[in-house]
Amino acid sequence: MSKENTEKIRERILSLISSEYESDAAFERSMGLAEKTVNNWRRGRSSSFMKMLPSLSEKFSVNVSELLDIPLRRDTSELSEDELHLLHLYRKSRTMPPEMREGLRETLEGMIRLYLSSCEKMKGRETRGRRG
Repeated sequence: MSKENTEKIRERILSLISSEYESDAAFERSMGLAEKTVNNWRRGRSSSFMKMLPSLSEKFSVNVSELLDIPLRRDTSELSEDELHLLHLYRKSRTMPPEMREGLRETLEGMIRLYLSSCEKMKGRETRGRRG
């Protein structure tokens, strides 16, 4: 992996730490890491976070592919602009507290299910109306 890619991953991880923990020390304690580990990451003295990607993805409730910034699919040509926009926004929401992110996902799913359910009901009424 290139130094540039490692740097981007480091920035993503540090951003998550900053947004979800009061301090680097609090994060280190929660992960059972040695004191000053995150400080070494911040200063570019260590890239030990690369070995920890699976546990970091679990800790922050994100896929490893999100930490690596790998698209869900290499070919996104089948996705509409709206779909790409929603996917991008959802990925940005990974810095939200987990319960808020879950609420966001549940709200969006609920709205889509409600819409689809109403469409099905309308189709049923139209079909019955044509028969009668």
